[in-house]
Amino acid sequence: MNGRQLSKLLLTSALLLWSIGSFAAGISYSGPNRDAGGNIVPTPKGEKCVAPIADMRANHMDYLKHKRNETMRQGIRTEKNSLVECINCHVTPGEDGKVARINDEKHFCASCHRSASVTLDCFECHADRPVEYFSRLPGKDVFALNPALSSNTPHVVLNRKGE
Repeated sequence: MNGRQLSKLLLTSALLLWSIGSFAAGISYSGPNRDAGGNIVPTPKGEKCVAPIADMRANHMDYLKHKRNETMRQGIRTEKNSLVECINCHVTPGEDGKVARINDEKHFCASCHRSASVTLDCFECHADRPVEYFSRLPGKDVFALNPALSSNTPHVVLNRKGE
């Protein structure tokens, strides 16, 4: 066996061992739920969405913009197509009990938007976590909450009914 054949044999063996190791690692780690595109899909809290899944994937941005215009320009506040309600249902705690933030690939919105190369600007103003998360923080005063939130999102707490 010459040097060239030995080199090919070693390279092939190394590649085979790496492939077997990668395959075995893939079997032992199931990871989070993913859709056909590989995007993370956490289990929602609700029984069903406000619209069929295919429709929401294709048109949710239009629904959110329409809802934004109704709320900001006409003062109409309803739960249907509300970003707060989407977050409350779809952003659920992981196995570790923590809620993913928007800069984490496990966040419901971030996973699909990253694969689609779409920049999210919703969370520059809106909370990226469910409202119930904020009620567990010490104090109810928005200004007391602000340092704990580490973002500019406390207005969501103000806009909830009964507060």
